[in-house]
Amino acid sequence: MNSYDEPTLQAMKNVAYNLGEDKSATFFARDTQIVDAHSATSAVEILPIEIALEKYEWLRKLSYSLVSADQDSYVEEVANNPANLGYFIRVRAGEKVVLPIYTCYLIDSSRFTQCTHNIVIAEEGSEFHLISGCTSNVHAESGRHIGVSEFFIHDNAIVTSTMVHSWGKEVEVYPRTAAYVGKNGTFVSSYVALGSVKSVQMDPKAIIKEGGLGEFYSVIYAPEGSVFDVGSTALLEGEGASTQMISRVVSNGGHVLTRGKIIGEKSGGRGTMACNGLLLSDKGFIHAIPELVANNPNLELSHEASVGMISKDELAYLMASGIEEDRAKSLIIEGFLDLHIPSLPEYLQRQINALVEETKVFDTI
Repeated sequence: MNSYDEPTLQAMKNVAYNLGEDKSATFFARDTQIVDAHSATSAVEILPIEIALEKYEWLRKLSYSLVSADQDSYVEEVANNPANLGYFIRVRAGEKVVLPIYTCYLIDSSRFTQCTHNIVIAEEGSEFHLISGCTSNVHAESGRHIGVSEFFIHDNAIVTSTMVHSWGKEVEVYPRTAAYVGKNGTFVSSYVALGSVKSVQMDPKAIIKEGGLGEFYSVIYAPEGSVFDVGSTALLEGEGASTQMISRVVSNGGHVLTRGKIIGEKSGGRGTMACNGLLLSDKGFIHAIPELVANNPNLELSHEASVGMISKDELAYLMASGIEEDRAKSLIIEGFLDLHIPSLPEYLQRQINALVEETKVFDTI
């Protein structure tokens, strides 16, 4: 820990990357420098993507097969970036990895563009938890982060992926994520962003095969000056495939566009989505766009969305109990953002809840 200064350690902590935490594997990159990439178990292989592509010819065929290299200008920028920064993670067949895999990208230079390409493979019957932190140092308020991530989840495998963001006020962020979920496989994707950012634009996609499950959760606090255009898309391509999308959004002057799209193709498919928002300031707005597409009569697809203000009754109750108004509002918001994710391991849930509780952005309300 002595090799990191205090601002860097705090930036890492803001995205749940704790150097003292036990891990099955670790990847940490500052700007384009890979500081750490190692595995503590033979069940997990983790390599810089450049080395992995040289080592495995078959990996080259998978690269940019879920996220096309010409999908948009941002993916093209990553595909053509000479730094070739990113990680390759593979968990071997049948392995149930107990300790999480931690990765962290740090922007350490102001006005720097960080381009990353990650490939994650869960072999048949494997199970693991990936915690991905993306952040910027306190002195790097401006910059761009463009991340391409491709998940290949084989039959009967289970992947829990939690992405935590903490950025400077002038940082632009463009994640591009896609997942293939094999027969009876499970992909749980959670996104947490609790601070300032100039803009975030993303729409992770999952192709879900027979009996597979894709779950998407997001927890977003958008202060004034921030713009979030976020969503998720699930293609229920196999019989009995299912998905669930749940988001909690608080706008305190920020602009939030939250999307959800479920496309049902085969019989027995099931999908639900729910977006709930709190609007705290007339300087911000929340726009929820749920979309259902049914291409088979034997589907169950549903959605709900709500946007409102802090309940006056709840606020009055807390203040009547002797709690000051600002603190009462903070408690209501913390409770609103305390989204319980059923498929998330308890220790990951506690980490997310701790980030919500420890963030100081509510002090500005």
